[in-house]
Amino acid sequence: MAEKSRTNSSASFPEKVPMAEMIKKYRKEAKISQQSLADLLHVTRNTVINWEAGKYRPDADLFPPLCDILGITLNDLFGIADNSSDTFSSNERNLIYHYRLISPLGRHIVDRMLDSILDEEIREKSRLINDNTLGVAVISTKAAAGDGFNYSDIPVEDYRFVFKSARSENANAIIQVKGNSMLPVYHEDEWVYVQYADAAYVGEDVICSSRAGMHIKRLGENGPYSVNKDAPFALSAEDDHVRIIGRVLGIVDPAADFPSEADNAVLAELRRDEIRMFRKEHNL
Repeated sequence: MAEKSRTNSSASFPEKVPMAEMIKKYRKEAKISQQSLADLLHVTRNTVINWEAGKYRPDADLFPPLCDILGITLNDLFGIADNSSDTFSSNERNLIYHYRLISPLGRHIVDRMLDSILDEEIREKSRLINDNTLGVAVISTKAAAGDGFNYSDIPVEDYRFVFKSARSENANAIIQVKGNSMLPVYHEDEWVYVQYADAAYVGEDVICSSRAGMHIKRLGENGPYSVNKDAPFALSAEDDHVRIIGRVLGIVDPAADFPSEADNAVLAELRRDEIRMFRKEHNL
């Protein structure tokens, strides 16, 4: 909550400008697009959009690289006037003032309390991340050998965490779309959720395999077909055939469904045994 301005003469600091406005202002001045800024900071464009909308702030470890990219100081980022004699709010100044008044023993107690609070916040965040995510297999899109795969032995190339949702909790895996044969429904490089199955209803979108590799198609009366009429689906040989390996449950939203790099690092530590067993099972 923003601190209310005071009439007390000791509160001579100007009201801080919201960080959202600062990021947007200096990004535009630097002529950097939201996507470019996202790429440089290894976050998604939606993350930058949410920063500039004031929905949440960047993580503290992103402040220095964000300032470097925008060519600004931390004071600029926090909207603190350059002519201010201090970089702290009046409340922060009061805390520092009182900290300096207490005895060394009192400071030691305060330090331990702060460490305890920070540790508890880290533990709580880790618990929330762990409770609200699950792991799914990443299906390989590499070419199949022979007559394709059944859903029981499909090639897996990785293990990835996603946040829990109605779709993810019913999915066994995710796979990345390649090509334009399913435009405008699915686009190149999008991820989709897959539920393993060897059959589906007419009209459903499926992941299937043939000698040519993995495909995402729509199931018709006469078998799988491409939605994009400019990229028709055809088998590579007369004796080739298609095997359904899963139903498509929907598109993965990278901004909402994938944890951040920092969260993934926490999950990798919390679930290292789970990851190790999965990789052993799939010879990864």
